[in-house]
Amino acid sequence: MGAFSAETEAFLRQAMERHSAMVYRLAYARTRNAADAQDVYQEAFLRLALCKREFADDEHVKAWLIRTTAHLSVHVVASAWRRRVTLVEYLPRGRESAPEEPSFVLHALRQLPPGDRTVLHLYYFEGMRAEDMARVLGKSAPGVRMRLTRARRRFKALLMEGGILDEED
Repeated sequence: MGAFSAETEAFLRQAMERHSAMVYRLAYARTRNAADAQDVYQEAFLRLALCKREFADDEHVKAWLIRTTAHLSVHVVASAWRRRVTLVEYLPRGRESAPEEPSFVLHALRQLPPGDRTVLHLYYFEGMRAEDMARVLGKSAPGVRMRLTRARRRFKALLMEGGILDEED
């Protein structure tokens, strides 16, 4: 790393060891693109290295990284450059040309609004409780639970529309 003090390098190395996978997964879930997720990942850890804030503990660092990653991802997705260059994916509809389940599930996730993808990702992939998500996202716990319920409902509807789930599921 070289450009930072030994203390900053040790702090950054520890944060990367503990949280790099989570930061990348969240960035990818929000941007839906590996290159953009890598850019967000690098920027999030660069900002952490340059941050002058004192962190109370590792949970505080994790919360800061989640907020920063989510914020950076929004800017990447909204950028005019990305809107011009990204190609729209074509996915055939209907049972006669049913998509493969894993790719359609990923496609369905990508159709959800960023906030829905974030709460689903934090809950299912990071194992966060609603109370923890509320603290990290700056929302109320009941609000996060409602968002999670609505996100699940939207996701299920997309899977049913694509023929992956039946009414009974």
